[in-house]
Amino acid sequence: MPLLLITGLGALLRFYAIGRQGFWYDESYTALLVGRGPGEMLRLIPQLESTPPLYYCIAWVWARIFGFGPAGLKSLSAVCGTLAIPVAYAAARKLLPSQRAALIVAALTACSPLLVWYSQEARAYSMLVLFSALTFLAFAHALERPRPMAAALWAIACSLALLTHYYAAIVIVPQAVWLLYEHRHARAIYAGITGIAAVGAALAPLVIAQTGTHSNSWIAHSSYLLRLRQVPPLFLIGPETHLRALLELLAYAMVAVGIVLLIWRSRRRERQGALLPGGLALAGFALSATVGHNTLLGRNLLPIWLPAAVFLAAGLGAARARLAGAGASLVLCAIGITAVISVDTTFAFQRPNWQLVARALGRWPPAGDRSLRDARIVVVQDNPELMPLKLYVKDLRYIEQPAVRRVVEIDVVAVLPHRGLGGFCWWGSECNLVPSRLNRRYRVPGFRVVSRRRVREFGILVMRASTPTTVRVSKLPRPRGHEGRHFVTSGHGAVDDAQLVEQS
Repeated sequence: MPLLLITGLGALLRFYAIGRQGFWYDESYTALLVGRGPGEMLRLIPQLESTPPLYYCIAWVWARIFGFGPAGLKSLSAVCGTLAIPVAYAAARKLLPSQRAALIVAALTACSPLLVWYSQEARAYSMLVLFSALTFLAFAHALERPRPMAAALWAIACSLALLTHYYAAIVIVPQAVWLLYEHRHARAIYAGITGIAAVGAALAPLVIAQTGTHSNSWIAHSSYLLRLRQVPPLFLIGPETHLRALLELLAYAMVAVGIVLLIWRSRRRERQGALLPGGLALAGFALSATVGHNTLLGRNLLPIWLPAAVFLAAGLGAARARLAGAGASLVLCAIGITAVISVDTTFAFQRPNWQLVARALGRWPPAGDRSLRDARIVVVQDNPELMPLKLYVKDLRYIEQPAVRRVVEIDVVAVLPHRGLGGFCWWGSECNLVPSRLNRRYRVPGFRVVSRRRVREFGILVMRASTPTTVRVSKLPRPRGHEGRHFVTSGHGAVDDAQLVEQS
């Protein structure tokens, strides 16, 4: 019964208002891929993505059942995140002597703001958490009895995790090494590892092709120490929350309580049970921080979240911890729920909803005016990416030519400045957008301002001409202080399309 209630709480946190947030940049490519035919999707994955194909294959089927909108696509991750809760409990119950500690693991999994965040994202990370948890559970059974069935189930779980994300290796490799050490004479373990290696070898050509696109090169170009420093707070309080400094300090204090309880208030068997998951988490982190340092990010370390949580719960759930362990566990869960509610109630903490911008821009040509064959230009200030706005404005194209003829409308879109915008932010909330002030008016010959409105954190200014006008790209709107910036003018668009110019 307690596990059922905890799982229900986790499901509520993951499914509540799941369609409220839009697709951010990375998610827009998921929507783009699953909207294609299966053959074309598989052909495009090496060019557009840096992960294996399993998630996209499942999402392709899922979207055709539950829809291609934010709620439909994100719900696959929410289901994976919910299923991870009982799996985490089962793994902890197998490794730790205390049922109370296993329930604490389930509660921490249910209330983790980081896991909830990725359970509401149309990407592979929540599925990676689920399959990594399954590898952990199967590993515990294979470690106890290395029979062929147990080894086969562990190999299947590892293969599924590896087919979901390459960073599953940071849990698979330490598990394989420990199984070989403990059962070096068990042929079933060797057979399981051989099967996993075969899956890895089959993925090698895809890895080589994706590496050649340099899609992850931006990670290596960012500060390694900054990326390392981001990991602990992300694991504890997630990417966004109110009272961030206070909650972070309080969460660190509760972790310290758990470690103290493990050292001084646990029994020998409880400490022994904690050493293995703690060692696996540490080994996985060491692998990512050394071999994988060029792509180390908090989200790529999600496979070691569960082993780390089991290690902590061994102290919080120790038999002699009593009220101290229960209290620290409740505080950690309360911090997680607070962070989740902060995201749910604050637009600035959420993923930007470009669909609302597209609705504000409206259809082109306007409904009921099919005779209109003149152009509209959309200018997005300082955020130089076509996606994800193109998901909702289907005829959006980059402008290739230096001038556009027969323009009757210019729409200027800006992400209005507010606290938290800008900086090194890779997890998809509005903090990854560049703030840009929307001027009261822009000097474009022949055009006048007809409306100005705000859509959540976006500002939209509409200018129109009384007659179709030729507009030179160099004369299009630029925000104050950005006069030296240039326009991105690649790609092409027909005159009757909505056309996009972005300021880099």
